[in-house]
Amino acid sequence: MKIIDDGIIKYDKSSFIKTGPLPAEEYLNVEKWRKILNKLKLISVYPHLDIGYGNISQKRDYQKFNKSNKPQFVITGTQTGKYGTLSGEHYTRVIDYDIDYFQISTMGPLDASSEALTHAAIYELNQSIRAVIHIHHEGIWNGMIRDHSDATSKFIPYGTKEMALAVKDCISRVDNNIFTRNGFYDGKSQGIFVMKGHHEGVISYGPNLSTAGNLILKIYKKYVSKKVSFL
Repeated sequence: MKIIDDGIIKYDKSSFIKTGPLPAEEYLNVEKWRKILNKLKLISVYPHLDIGYGNISQKRDYQKFNKSNKPQFVITGTQTGKYGTLSGEHYTRVIDYDIDYFQISTMGPLDASSEALTHAAIYELNQSIRAVIHIHHEGIWNGMIRDHSDATSKFIPYGTKEMALAVKDCISRVDNNIFTRNGFYDGKSQGIFVMKGHHEGVISYGPNLSTAGNLILKIYKKYVSKKVSFL
């Protein structure tokens, strides 16, 4: 029996600044893709456990809130997978972080997704990466592992400093190859990989939400159903 600890925040969240709802302009493009993935149950909830899974983010400039040389981004809040539609009450800003100390500074109505530092690690690798999507699907997860897709180690659990560092290493290895054997990678600013140590977990990233989203739809079409349209 698999152990599910999705949604449990492991990072230091002591620098959280609580605010009112985020304005729509900050998250509407993210919400468009989240709705699509929620309908496909790629971002959703384990109903028998009431534990949400999956998250999505987009790089943004939040220098007006906090001067930082680190990438800043808007991300879905913790345990929001159970909602079909999100509002400004469900998104938050990541305005600074420190992977070495596993700390994150957020600003919004609720804490950031438990995988926020993994998103941060990906944004750090290439300034052209502007969107990150983390989905769950057992069929896709098993299929990508079976096909030897790019992956992080099965010994590294989700939401940890080790996972953030492993993700950077995984993408760096892909960068050296330019194209993976499965054809899902095209240049340094976009790609997709499976997290062997995070049951059902798959992450895509790209220079925009459409690229990252369509990489997810591509593997959905390959491993789940061909009846899905690309945007």
